[in-house]
Amino acid sequence: MNDRILAERTGRGWSQAELARQAGVTRQLVGAIEAGRHAPGVTAALALARALETSVEQLFGAAGGQESRDVLGRTAPPGTTVGAGRVGERLVTTPLTFGADGSDGWAAADAVVTDAGLEWLPGSSAAGLVLTGCDPVLDLAADLLARSGRRVLAVHASTGRSVEALGAGLVHGVLVHARPGDLPEPPVPVRRWHVARWQVGLTAPAGAVPSIDELASRRPDVVQRDAGAGAQKALVRALRAAGADVDLPGPVGHGHVDVARRVAHGGGAAGVVMEPAAHSLGLGFVALEEHTVELWFAEEWTGLPAAQAFVELLGSPALARRSTLLPGYDPTDCGTELRTA
Repeated sequence: MNDRILAERTGRGWSQAELARQAGVTRQLVGAIEAGRHAPGVTAALALARALETSVEQLFGAAGGQESRDVLGRTAPPGTTVGAGRVGERLVTTPLTFGADGSDGWAAADAVVTDAGLEWLPGSSAAGLVLTGCDPVLDLAADLLARSGRRVLAVHASTGRSVEALGAGLVHGVLVHARPGDLPEPPVPVRRWHVARWQVGLTAPAGAVPSIDELASRRPDVVQRDAGAGAQKALVRALRAAGADVDLPGPVGHGHVDVARRVAHGGGAAGVVMEPAAHSLGLGFVALEEHTVELWFAEEWTGLPAAQAFVELLGSPALARRSTLLPGYDPTDCGTELRTA
């Protein structure tokens, strides 16, 4: 039985007849392939892979031991459960762990890392769109697209690490943020869309958010981000402007929600986050900078149906209404393409 075709088809909510229509083959052929009664010829295999936005190797290759690369360049030991996606012919993964990036639940893994490579779990297949970033729209849009049968592998990472992944060809696109005019240069040719505006700053229990001067003089533990994060750069700029030491003590959080949760649970006297993350946990917030958020898709992938669906969703009422519910989040003009001179 070909579980991969079955998983890809049912994940999109398609019947055998709909997959046959999309691929230009017969329903009987699809049924025979899924039941393991027939091995398709080259033309049919290519047509099915194209309809399912994956590769022939992914659909019909060996079941185990596939090589893959972590989206952010991490090394996963054997036994690690991962989510998987495909960028061109490259199989990419991200670890799925309880509590990662502030998650409350266990995500459904696609595969497990073994000494021989990647072993697929029953009923799993690679996502057809891989994105990374740290804006809430990443998860909101991924959830909405999943309801229409398009699966997104959403990887939480800072702007700096996201741009590195884009340059390495490990993602189709990224969500990046910085002060207006301060975004880094894209490492590959991209098309760009405006997503949102929000503030970054310091968070702590309500009424107890320290000032930059207090951080400089008292030097308490501050939950921070990696050096490539836009929020961390804002903190460093504020400390430098005050003539203070930028190397504050404290742990490094995995993302905005993780930082806010650590602060809420006493993991630091303060943290540096986006405003929506602070307010979502009932924390106080003092702004340092306003940032603008953009979606970048590598030009070579903008023709993918899944990429086009993601862009269309940005300007939809479904996403707009949900994103306005986030405190401190301004989605005005979300989905507007930005033209470069």
